[in-house]
Amino acid sequence: MSKLLEVAKLAGVSKATVSRVINNSDTVSPAAKQRVLEAMESLQVQPRHLKRAPESSSMLGVVLPFGKQIWSHSFGIDILAGAEEKAYEYDYMILLGNSNGGRETVLTANMTSRGVDGLIVQSAERGQADHLRQAQSHGIPLVLVDQKVEGFEAHLVRGDNFQGAVTLMTHLFEHGHTRIGLVSPNKHFTYKERVKGYRFALLERGIRLPDGYEALDGGDVPVAERLGRMLSRSDRPTALFVASTGMLGEAVAIARERGLRVPDDISVVTFDEHYAVLPEGYQEFFTSINQSGKLMGSMAVELLFRQLRDPAMEPQEIVLPGRFVERRSVRRL
Repeated sequence: MSKLLEVAKLAGVSKATVSRVINNSDTVSPAAKQRVLEAMESLQVQPRHLKRAPESSSMLGVVLPFGKQIWSHSFGIDILAGAEEKAYEYDYMILLGNSNGGRETVLTANMTSRGVDGLIVQSAERGQADHLRQAQSHGIPLVLVDQKVEGFEAHLVRGDNFQGAVTLMTHLFEHGHTRIGLVSPNKHFTYKERVKGYRFALLERGIRLPDGYEALDGGDVPVAERLGRMLSRSDRPTALFVASTGMLGEAVAIARERGLRVPDDISVVTFDEHYAVLPEGYQEFFTSINQSGKLMGSMAVELLFRQLRDPAMEPQEIVLPGRFVERRSVRRL
C-alpha cells in the first residue's frame, strides 16, 4: 500500500484530498485538512514521502427514486442533504441520479464506470440485486439507505419501521381504540415492516379484526376502493393506521367523502407526517412517527468512509429510531 493511500484511509478521505493538502490547496475543508495532518503525524509521514498527483475521483454516487418531480420538501431531498453535508466534511462531491422510471441499474453502472469512490442507493428494485452485486465486484463501497434488498448482503442505514408501527398502535390502544384499519403499500421492505408491526401489535393484544380491515395495494381492487368499503361498513374502524405518507392525503379525502371528520369520527396515525401533501388545515395535525432522511443520508456517508478505511469490515445495519410526535389526530374513546 502506498503511503498516500495509507494516509487517505486513516484520515477517511480520498487520495486526491491528501494530495491537495500537501500542495496547500484552499479547496479542502478545515475538518478534512485536520484529519489528514493528524494521519500523517500518526504514520510519521512527511509531505515529501507522498505522491502529489490525485488518484481518486473524490466523488460519491447517490441514487434515489425521486419520482417524476423532485419536491423541495421530501424524504429523498433530506437524504441527499444529509449525504452532501457529510460528504463535504470529507472533501467529497455528490453525483446524483434519479432512478425513477426503472433507471437504477443503468445509473449504478454509469456511476461505477465513472470511478465514483462509493455508492449510496435507496433501491426501488424489488428483489433485484445483480446491478448492486456488479458494483461490489468492482470493489466500490456500497451502502443501502432506507430499503433492504432481499437476498443481498450490504451495509444498510434504515429506520425502525417495525417498532415505529408498534408505538403508533400502542398509542391508539391507550386511547381506547381496538377497531383499527390499515392503509399501506404492500411492496418494499419499509412498508412490509410497518405492516408486520401493525399485525404484531394486534396479535400481542389478542385482537382479531374482521376481514376487510386492511387496504393494501396490489390485486384487482384499488386501495381507494378497499378503504371506501372499509369506512362504509356498519362496524367500520374507529381509527386508521396509514403506513405511507403518500397515502395520507387520499385517506383523509375518502374519509371526508363519507362524512367522517378527523379525529371526531375517526382517528388517524401515520409515518413522516411532515413530508405529506395535505389539505388545508391538516398541516402539523397528525400523530406520527417521524424519521430523519437527513440523518440517514449522513450516516450512510459515514458508513461508506468506514469501508474506505477498512474494506474487509463485515456488513453493518444501522437502525435509527423514529421520533414519536403526538398531535391532534387521535381522539380518546
